[in-house]
Amino acid sequence: MQPELNLSPVETGQVLLLVDWDNFWYSLFTRFGIGKMNIEDRIRALMGWVKTIGGLWGGHGFVFAPEHLTSIHREICVNNGLWLVTCPKKQLTEPRRNRKSGRMETKADTVDETLVNFAKMLTGHPRFKTLCLVSGDNDFVALFQFMHERGVKTALAAPTVNSLARTQELIKLVDEYSFKHGKMLLMLDNI
Repeated sequence: MQPELNLSPVETGQVLLLVDWDNFWYSLFTRFGIGKMNIEDRIRALMGWVKTIGGLWGGHGFVFAPEHLTSIHREICVNNGLWLVTCPKKQLTEPRRNRKSGRMETKADTVDETLVNFAKMLTGHPRFKTLCLVSGDNDFVALFQFMHERGVKTALAAPTVNSLARTQELIKLVDEYSFKHGKMLLMLDNI
């Protein structure tokens, strides 16, 4: 007779945390300025808040950032359980006008595209139950809709009230907590 194995149950309902670094950084920078952003405090608070939703998928979150992410910010991210995904710009075949800045550009940012593809790639994983996005960008509305179609809940950490004002469609797609009243929504500029 073999001894019975005593295995603890597999954790379910894990949170995939994805940070749109440029949106996070620029939103806070324009609101608070270089010396007043408290990036590390905000990231610690973010990580604590995510744990109220569920366990982090893989034990860490992911920061999607352009190549120019500073070494200080890299260190803060890594020390707080965030893995970095560098998203280099891609060369355009013809210059085009950036719809957000209005300026002509010869290279295109790949952060949003890479973040979306990463999230979609993981939707089939059985432990992935909630997507938590750190951004104030309405470009992610289609991603939240995609997640809902696949039964994945969505949470949002918006960098500032100003960025939140531009994300009304995204806010409508944020799910309610399963254990208390209210949307799974965090305002990072209140920290």
